[in-house]
Amino acid sequence: METERNEADRRRRRSQLLLKQSFAELMREKGFTAMTIQDITDRADVHRGTFYAHFPDKFALLEQSIRDKFRHILERELPTDAGWNPEHLLMLVRIVLDHVRSLYGRCSPIDTVNPLFESSVRDELSELLQRWLQKLRADQAEWTIHVDTMALMTSWSIFGAAVQWSKSCEDISVDEMTHRVVAVLTEGAGRFANNDKKL
Repeated sequence: METERNEADRRRRRSQLLLKQSFAELMREKGFTAMTIQDITDRADVHRGTFYAHFPDKFALLEQSIRDKFRHILERELPTDAGWNPEHLLMLVRIVLDHVRSLYGRCSPIDTVNPLFESSVRDELSELLQRWLQKLRADQAEWTIHVDTMALMTSWSIFGAAVQWSKSCEDISVDEMTHRVVAVLTEGAGRFANNDKKL
């Protein structure tokens, strides 16, 4: 029974890998709009039913591909013991800034960011931050804000800053922008306000 389950898991992983590889190849050759599910399954040499066993449509496969790519970047660039501390936050923010700018360029007239790209990267970022905050919470007193809320708001802050920085024509280096974002995350907006004034 255990052997059958392991074999089924192995076949499932292999089918999913073939579909992702075929999708990536077709993205380079035809682009997302032109490719069909039939193109993907033909290239992967699997039945259409196999595709639908893994993904409801090609948009779900695109979303998974975006998340996989971003997760791979995070795993490659961050230490395995990374957590919520200034050093690792600096690394994380810089990774997001570089990733967004690599896709959109500098001084880019982005009216709207691709919603699928945005949600995929933000979700992956939020899940990573949740893990970091859970580890931190184990050493802290009871928090008044839930970890998932903190992670979600932080992921929006980092991603939003990256998009705005990419759109901006202002000459702010990636190092300077990274430090600004981390300062807001770790010290709050009060650092930039006049401390003599009360809110």
